[in-house]
Amino acid sequence: MSQKLRKIMVENVIIAKPSDSIGQVAKLMNKHEIGCVIIVDKERPVGIVTERDMIRRVVCCTPNSRKRRISAIMSKPLIEASPEMLAGDAAKLMLGRNIKKLPVVENGKLLGLVTLTDLIRSEGVVEYLNGLSLNGVSPRLKKAMDIYFEAEHFLGQSRKLIKRCPLMMKDGFSVGCEVEKCMWWTGEECTVSQIARSLGAIQT
Repeated sequence: MSQKLRKIMVENVIIAKPSDSIGQVAKLMNKHEIGCVIIVDKERPVGIVTERDMIRRVVCCTPNSRKRRISAIMSKPLIEASPEMLAGDAAKLMLGRNIKKLPVVENGKLLGLVTLTDLIRSEGVVEYLNGLSLNGVSPRLKKAMDIYFEAEHFLGQSRKLIKRCPLMMKDGFSVGCEVEKCMWWTGEECTVSQIARSLGAIQT
């Protein structure tokens, strides 16, 4: 059984007001080194702005628009989840709606945020997603999935997922890991692999 989002979500979410300018929000994202900002109006989350929104709706389409309100480019209505939703259900929702970030809301108040990466790393989600059709899922979401999983075999529109990231392995290093592309790569090898070797989980 997968965990509830309450136990997985990040609680300290960076927010902005609908009246804030695109430039202000861009500086906020840069300052905190984050990929999204939740737009909140009188404590109620009303939209989300991601790096992708900035590229598609500002840089590529409307240059010189730093003074425009962020509400002009935010994605709305906001797709959200409750803190009691299971991680597997949340992952299914995100894949179905082609999103990578999901605000956690209760009684109209923003409580936290989960990402697709958070979910697919959490306990029980792999088993939940096995057999789920990925037909219609955007290429960028499939790419995010492929960092952590690989197709063992195909069953019609569905595929069997097997763990490939060493963070998700109980028995050590996975030959299918992303090496230099992984956030845990230190320059010579994976940090998790170093720890596993020190514990005797990997044979040299």
